[in-house]
Amino acid sequence: MTAHDTGFVYVMSNPAMPDMVKIGFTTLLPEARAKKLSDHSGVPLPFEVRFRALTMRWPAVERLVHRRLDGQRVSPRREFFTTSIESAVETVRECVLEVNGIDAWVPEDIRTIGGQDRIVLPLEAGEVFILLAQPAPLTGGGWQPLDLWQAHSTGDQLEIYAAERPADTAGFSDGDAGGDVDPVPYLDASRLVANGVLNGKERLAPGDRLLWLRDADGPDSCTSVLFEAKAYCQVACRTWSPQFTPEGFPLVLNALGREPSTAMISAGRSACDLPGPRTWGPRPKVREEPAFPVPGPERWLPQLQPKSSRRPLSGEVPGVEKFGVRDAQMV
Repeated sequence: MTAHDTGFVYVMSNPAMPDMVKIGFTTLLPEARAKKLSDHSGVPLPFEVRFRALTMRWPAVERLVHRRLDGQRVSPRREFFTTSIESAVETVRECVLEVNGIDAWVPEDIRTIGGQDRIVLPLEAGEVFILLAQPAPLTGGGWQPLDLWQAHSTGDQLEIYAAERPADTAGFSDGDAGGDVDPVPYLDASRLVANGVLNGKERLAPGDRLLWLRDADGPDSCTSVLFEAKAYCQVACRTWSPQFTPEGFPLVLNALGREPSTAMISAGRSACDLPGPRTWGPRPKVREEPAFPVPGPERWLPQLQPKSSRRPLSGEVPGVEKFGVRDAQMV
């Protein structure tokens, strides 16, 4: 069962239409959509994918982009716009953050992650995550904060993939073998389109809770979203704007570069007062050797699977080796 899934919003260009871009969405790889468009008898030259955003709620992102660029739309019945590629890309990025960012999540007590869920969260600089866990049931230990994570630049992205078994997951801060290898280093079948730069890889165990916090409006107010893992989950964080310490070291996900505000601390305490998890599983022991077989990127991003074996995405209409361009390890 999939409650949360991902698709793509893309920007394409065509040499035969140099002053236009096409902006749309697809639940397949954007190259497949470009090929279908290029095979149309009325198009003299093939379309080129210039940008893609892996996102949740992809139809809503597309609608908002089209609304923002309505004044440059060539025709109300066509997805073509007279704007630059750079402007189109920036608009897509802004809309992804608006549609899927922390403010877009309707407040609920707890959002569960399991089954075949895939969650992609666009982040703003300074947002914080608190990883909460409980010891074994009936021990009465209560919630304990295991780690603090931080987004270091706006546009960073946190991905959470539900797994079938603990051996499919690895954590950098746990010291696992493979804890620095990107689970989804590329976004195309040719393995040429890099998926940002990995700056964090962690795991969730069943029963873990992840509290997402933002205090952009001031230290006394805080927006929060709470997730609970029903299964083991692989977590990956990536950036397109790597940040560094004054000494030149890369800022990774669990390098906290700010003090949590009073509102964040209050939200964390409130989360710790909530009842225990619905499900629970032990945290895996540190692995000194990679799991075998290592799940490939197609396990986490089904669009990379051959079409004959790929499972349909939510709302779709029917009909490890390391990254080849550069080593897919966390900087």
